[in-house]
Amino acid sequence: MRAEKKTALIVVDMLKGLTTEGGYNYYPTAGKMMEEGFSEKIEKMRERGALIIYICGSGKTRTGFTASPHSINPELAGRDLSAIPYDESWGEFDDRLHIAEGDLIVRKHTYSAFWGTPLLRILQQNGVENVLVCGIKTNVCCRQTAIDSVSHGYKTFVVSDMTCTNDEGTKAYHLDEFNRYFAKVIDSEEVVSRLETGKF
Repeated sequence: MRAEKKTALIVVDMLKGLTTEGGYNYYPTAGKMMEEGFSEKIEKMRERGALIIYICGSGKTRTGFTASPHSINPELAGRDLSAIPYDESWGEFDDRLHIAEGDLIVRKHTYSAFWGTPLLRILQQNGVENVLVCGIKTNVCCRQTAIDSVSHGYKTFVVSDMTCTNDEGTKAYHLDEFNRYFAKVIDSEEVVSRLETGKF
């Protein structure tokens, strides 16, 4: 069993296909977030004892656990990304991230990082009490992961300057919803301060 780390940072879908121009589902807001020191913020949290868990997709539209929502229900209004010719490099983590020894990687099968993955067991084995969620998209994968975190009994936070979606208005609306119902919204500076003082 690993040494206990009371706080875990779950980094959702910081993949080349979403963070780099030309990716199959690129968000300019994600490129900007990376340029504003995303990886350096993770480093500060790691140095102060947070367990860092990177989340990435399975790379398949259908697995033994679930399928893409559009393959289940073609009537959904959003884009069906499974129809786009896929470059394998898009599923790799952004090169600007520093994945260090001791960090963990979990492959997810749907929007939530918990569904059909070992994430819950990892949190339990490490004695985690507080879960921080960041990454892409605020209102989809981050939201579902945060909701499931709360549902499993974890004190859950969303890191406001380390998550993004299509535009700032959409992000602001959903951060307000987080803060009302299930996850406290704080910025990375407050995370670092809380890690230093142990006051989560």
